[in-house]
Amino acid sequence: MLLLERIPEGRSYVRIACSKSATMRLMLETVQRGSRYWTSGIVALEKAEALANKFAALYGTDMPQHTRTRRKAKGLANATLIMYPQDNQHITHLLWWLLVTPGEGLVNTREQLQDARNKRQRLQWEDQYVLLHKQHSQNTGGGRHWTWECTQARYDSLLTGMLALSRGSGNTRSERTDDLALLIQQIWKMPGFHGVRMQQMALIRAGRETWNRTHQAPYGGWPQAAPAYLDKRLPVYHRPTVLRLDQLGKSGIRKVNRRSV
Repeated sequence: MLLLERIPEGRSYVRIACSKSATMRLMLETVQRGSRYWTSGIVALEKAEALANKFAALYGTDMPQHTRTRRKAKGLANATLIMYPQDNQHITHLLWWLLVTPGEGLVNTREQLQDARNKRQRLQWEDQYVLLHKQHSQNTGGGRHWTWECTQARYDSLLTGMLALSRGSGNTRSERTDDLALLIQQIWKMPGFHGVRMQQMALIRAGRETWNRTHQAPYGGWPQAAPAYLDKRLPVYHRPTVLRLDQLGKSGIRKVNRRSV
């Protein structure tokens, strides 16, 4: 999360969301509204504004909504640029995603776009999270919905760690319950999208069952409630002044270690 002591007025059209979770929500909602094609990358902070201006000149990423509506009616593609720091503690590089609607346009010929609906081309946040279009159960309202999940590789890594730490002996200093507590905390800090929540609960369930099979005494560090949902009532952008790309990393921006993982 980016905490701001003050936000100077910026001039860039690129707005920076409040947090990693807010950025993920923005990406999900942009894809949900039809921007299914995408490409992404990473750029140094000092080069980010130039990249954003290049995309604006080529693909109209700075166009207002009324212009986008007219372009869509004409069968033309609209492009949206989303950026967020790769590391809140040291803002040296930004992750960026170019999200594009169906239609004709220069972006289709200049960029190698992938399709978020294709299971082999799903939109990702580095190697951490993947955006899926999943069928919900009748208990959760049914229908197909976009949601984030951990990538399979990351989930498998977390599960391996959970099982190993849950099997640790409780009789010596090597029991590693401190490490288990840290892992549980890491898992519980992940952003509360539906898909992620299902994985969080599965990981904790696997750890608890493993602990109970291998220890006589119970472990008191398991969460007692379900993980929290992402609060969609919270604003995506800082208020009352929106943080813009050209002000990112300048004075008044304080980095803290309370970010979603």
